[in-house]
Amino acid sequence: MKLLTIILFTGLLSTTLAAQVSYYPADSLLLYFRQVEKATFLHQGLWDKDIYGPILLVDTETREVYANLPDAQGVLKPDKGIYRGILPKEVTFSNTDIQWSGTHWAMITLPLSINEQDRVDLMTHELFHVAQPSLGFHIRREENNHLDLREGRIYLRLEMAALEAALKARRLNRAEEHLRNALIFRKYRQMIYRGSETTENSLELLEGMATYTGQIMSGRNKWQWREYLIRRIERFEEIPSFVRSFAYEMVPVYGFFLYQKDNHWNKKVDEDTQFTEFFSEAFGVDRRILLQSYVKQVAEEYRGRAIADEENRREVSHNRLLDEYREKFFEEPRLEIRLEEMNMAFDLQNLIPLDEDEGTVYPTITLSDHWGTLTVEKGGALLRSDWRWVIVSEPLEITGKIIVGEGWVIELNEGYEVSRNSQGDYQILKKKQ
Repeated sequence: MKLLTIILFTGLLSTTLAAQVSYYPADSLLLYFRQVEKATFLHQGLWDKDIYGPILLVDTETREVYANLPDAQGVLKPDKGIYRGILPKEVTFSNTDIQWSGTHWAMITLPLSINEQDRVDLMTHELFHVAQPSLGFHIRREENNHLDLREGRIYLRLEMAALEAALKARRLNRAEEHLRNALIFRKYRQMIYRGSETTENSLELLEGMATYTGQIMSGRNKWQWREYLIRRIERFEEIPSFVRSFAYEMVPVYGFFLYQKDNHWNKKVDEDTQFTEFFSEAFGVDRRILLQSYVKQVAEEYRGRAIADEENRREVSHNRLLDEYREKFFEEPRLEIRLEEMNMAFDLQNLIPLDEDEGTVYPTITLSDHWGTLTVEKGGALLRSDWRWVIVSEPLEITGKIIVGEGWVIELNEGYEVSRNSQGDYQILKKKQ
């Protein structure tokens, strides 16, 4: 994926920290690599391919990296069965896949979980992304800002509640009834928001199948997998934003039940698959027109009224927050930065979309480009909808290459400077020769 994502935000780090002592001995890292290699070999029938490949583990404190294979450009140096080096400061780090030093890596930030199943799950998830093009998945990332709106959130939460009930059901016929109800909420949500079936589907193909692959290869048995899925759903409602996080949750639950019927159902999925219809056919959801009165009646089985009340209260406070961000990024003095070839890392769980033509607020983000590196730890940055501009509040201090604002800092590269225009706003420009 060209866009890098990160679960936990980390601040700007300097390569001068590389001299610190490593906390990750080679024998432990080599064990992690071998566990993953074994898991992908045992599950090569999942995609008719062994997806084991280049893995890059990143120490987020020192920027030291540890790999299972050499890089194409010879930057990493062999050491006791692994390869070591320092990640340049312009490369953002996160759990993702990345092209670096001539090699396509599955990148994972350290420390890893002490639980082997969780470690293997995470690393095989990212290895799937590396293998994704060779598996025939050429997916375009889509925006799902409707999942930050009241009804979008309500019917997503109802779908998740029905999936949770399916996992907790004691009888298969009752579980499948809950699955059909989950799909009713899904189909109704996608009726409300025109085009959302396509945009949701695109992100689910990208992240849902990767998540399913990681969970299959983790080594959990059926009952451990079921309990793991329940824990994920129970935590889901605590996530501030659903616009990206939803894509990691739905497909694995439907996949859990499909796996009981057909271990190879995933091989019927390609980049043209529409999951709503695929799952509806698999679980026997008919094609009748969904009436609002019927959907609301079904919702009562899943705390529908309470969920609606909670979302009504959230909408009031959330609208106030959106107004505050609009004033901050469009009315008050600000720094506007032109983007050319950006790298970015962010928390996918807290994104705040504004209107479609305005962009999305990233409360925390690290973003690098030709001009340098921006690190936002609080207060947010606005990434415009066309991904050509990022906006932060006005600078408070400009000292050489360092620009500091409220909750953010920029380290400028050589050849760039900050300029103020006639409207009182700031921009980063190339220095005149």
